[in-house]
Amino acid sequence: MRSLMRVLQFVTIICVALVFGLTLTHVLQAPGSRALTGAEWLTVQNTFYGGFATVGGTCEVLGAVSAGALAVLSVLSGKRRDALIAGIVCLCLIGTLIVFFVGNLPVNARVAVWSPDTLPADWRDYRNTWETSHAISTLLSGIGFLVLTGSLVWSRKRAAAGSHHAR
Repeated sequence: MRSLMRVLQFVTIICVALVFGLTLTHVLQAPGSRALTGAEWLTVQNTFYGGFATVGGTCEVLGAVSAGALAVLSVLSGKRRDALIAGIVCLCLIGTLIVFFVGNLPVNARVAVWSPDTLPADWRDYRNTWETSHAISTLLSGIGFLVLTGSLVWSRKRAAAGSHHAR
């Protein structure tokens, strides 16, 4: 069971790091996006983000599943602290999925059928929803990333201090 838990930890770390990184890049590009004309923004939306959805979506789902499994196994192993940490990460990743389905997916569906000639007058509202949804996902995935990596750093520090005192 210990080997399985290590694999789940590894998968969870990779997934939450990738989700955080991908969503953060959307936040970092937002000022540039806001400076684009409607036609330019539409071109960017329909050209540059395909890989983001594939990698990000896969990592959100896989990360939530692996963190959830890690939480369950941690409870079964009597490791309540580890279960809490994995549970927080799982909830953060589930949160990013919810934000995607409620915020980004509807915008993506609309934008996919627009052309520069059919761009609606309220296209900025759609852009703002898209950007805000990514900012929320960045916050959620950032919390998950910080909780997970922080717990690993501090648990190693405690383990090292414990072994030092045992000498």
